[in-house]
Amino acid sequence: MLGFEKLSHFTGLRLSRRKAKANTHTQRVLSDRNSCRDTADPVLVAENHGPAIALDESSLGAASEEKPERLEDLGALWRHLLDLFGRDLTVHGFEDQAPAEQIRIACISDHSGRVRPGDVLFAVSGTERDGAQYVEEAIANGAIAIVADRALDSVLRQSLPLFVVPNTRLAVARIAAIYFGEPSRDMPVIGVTGTNGKTTVTDLLSLCLEDDSRQVGSLGTIQYRLGPACPSDPQDKDDADSVETIEKVVAATNTTPGPIALQSYLAEMRDRGVRASVIEVSSHALDQGRTDWVHFDTAVLTNLSQDHLDYHGDMESYGRAKARLFQKLKPGSLAVLPNDEPSAAYIFECLPQGLRLVTYGFGPATHKDAYHVRGRILKNDLSGISFLVETEEGSAEVVLPLVGVHNVRNALAALATAIGMGVGTLRAADALSRARPVLGRLERMDTGEGEFAIFVDYAHTPDALSQVLHALRPMTRGNLRVLFGCGGDRDRSKRPQMGRIAAVQADYLLVTDDNPRHENPDLIRRQILEGVESVEDLEARVEICGDRRKAIHHLLSLSEPGDTVLIAGKGHETGQVLGKEILPFSDREEVETWLSSN
Repeated sequence: MLGFEKLSHFTGLRLSRRKAKANTHTQRVLSDRNSCRDTADPVLVAENHGPAIALDESSLGAASEEKPERLEDLGALWRHLLDLFGRDLTVHGFEDQAPAEQIRIACISDHSGRVRPGDVLFAVSGTERDGAQYVEEAIANGAIAIVADRALDSVLRQSLPLFVVPNTRLAVARIAAIYFGEPSRDMPVIGVTGTNGKTTVTDLLSLCLEDDSRQVGSLGTIQYRLGPACPSDPQDKDDADSVETIEKVVAATNTTPGPIALQSYLAEMRDRGVRASVIEVSSHALDQGRTDWVHFDTAVLTNLSQDHLDYHGDMESYGRAKARLFQKLKPGSLAVLPNDEPSAAYIFECLPQGLRLVTYGFGPATHKDAYHVRGRILKNDLSGISFLVETEEGSAEVVLPLVGVHNVRNALAALATAIGMGVGTLRAADALSRARPVLGRLERMDTGEGEFAIFVDYAHTPDALSQVLHALRPMTRGNLRVLFGCGGDRDRSKRPQMGRIAAVQADYLLVTDDNPRHENPDLIRRQILEGVESVEDLEARVEICGDRRKAIHHLLSLSEPGDTVLIAGKGHETGQVLGKEILPFSDREEVETWLSSN
């Protein structure tokens, strides 16, 4: 053992305040259980302020295609499932379709506890729970039919209509899109995927599109932005923080919502007049088919490094999941990829024919058929970064009020996408100068007259932690101090990697807990320390403290003028997961508490 120094007593929402006219569709009250609605007129964005690769109207989704029959009764559900599965569909409870036509559908659900009278339940088999186990609760709540992957005695005994399909995930994704009127056909939808940087790229891209006079909605890890708030909607008033708020913002539950929630949010964006939607697309969502019936016009890759191997098993499977976003693009759609990221090679190989390709990076163009956006860093310090963006049309300086070279890459991804969508380079560059740090993404805390810098970041993968430490090292006059832990019930192989990275790149390391879930927190910390022990001639000072609150306060009390403090892992999160409990906890609030008393 290395003789670690162990402490003896230790074992947001960013809301838009833009002045915009409310769309006429927002004048009606939108409930959280959206009913079948009239489809809004297609909104096509084809303002060409950029290069010749700008989108033309024919490439924006499938708005010109005939939409499927509306889902109003069980007869329509029967026909849609028959179209999807053919002879693999089995129906119990009806001799033929005629009686099914008489049973109206109120709504659809994939959660038995949220079923209301008149709803159809999709009993989806999840990674941890089998939805079929909860059908009796759904029936008690008033479900009129069940869609499942096998015949269920609990349903058959009550003579309730039962649709047996070979794939409930595919069924619910397709039916959800139909039920809500295929909203992704009515506006350009941009999917952003990758291991790190999705939230920042989504935020920066939204800024570029908003500056181009487009009403933008977004779905991501921190929040869901659904479009202009409606003054007459009591729910919108409840969600608003102030009278200045003109945008409905909902706290996120998942990076990418489930298929019913996803289509519901897209429908709400459409009805609120949103003209472009930017969605963070996780590998879980792609693997589980949540986005299979979202018509993406643009797909963006940030990077690909180790994460979620507890779910995918290996990097090859992880990469295949990410590639699905690009493989489903139709001819004329836009693909945006880094040309200097080795892990992107597999995605390049998977691209369908007929796509428009935009690449970005710090090096020269490498793909002859691609429009390339290149960045050159001019200045990089704790106040932000300025860099030169170069395109075939010329160059522009971007003054980005964010910290770290990795954020230049994020900005380049956003710029490349905006330019590919027809936003002029100068306009997009100017928009990025007004960017604000994303909540918990290398967010510098206000220390007032403090003489050392404090950052809170979401870095919870080896690559993300390494990039953030690499970004902060040149800006640190004193010691670079880092606190982090690793999540329980997640990829164990990254724990020693992250320990080694922190021990090599930082001067001081404090290992603590970060959502241990059902695992032994002490075991997680020991696995992190295995990586620390692997460092020869270790120079970093290492301490251990399982209590994250005490760890943060201790770390800050040790810091001196010229130091840089990084509190990594939780970022925007407001809870610590212990077993099945989520205890209130925020790194940001703990820093603010310490600052207010010191």
